[in-house]
Amino acid sequence: RILQELSEDRSSFGLSSGSTVMLLLLRQLQVFVKNHENQTTTYDVTEEETVDELLRKIYNKEKIPADQQRLIFNGKQLEAGRKLKEYDVVDGSTIYLVLRLRGG
Repeated sequence: RILQELSEDRSSFGLSSGSTVMLLLLRQLQVFVKNHENQTTTYDVTEEETVDELLRKIYNKEKIPADQQRLIFNGKQLEAGRKLKEYDVVDGSTIYLVLRLRGG
């Protein structure tokens, strides 16, 4: 599909005849997120995705606001803005979802 778009309208991509295009295919990973009720949900991600993107995916499925989520992998809390690959998350990894306690 991308190649079809490129061949139909090169100008909108800033390409001219003879341009070289590099296509980077990101490997799809499945990670498991285990929540506070010991339920596991599978998420499709890439290693280039950020923690923020995974938090959004969890919100979309679990309806837990991102600011109430803490993600733990290999004993480390995953920090917003960092990529999953920075934590060595690989296909089949299990990430633990812990809820933040609200003050009050």
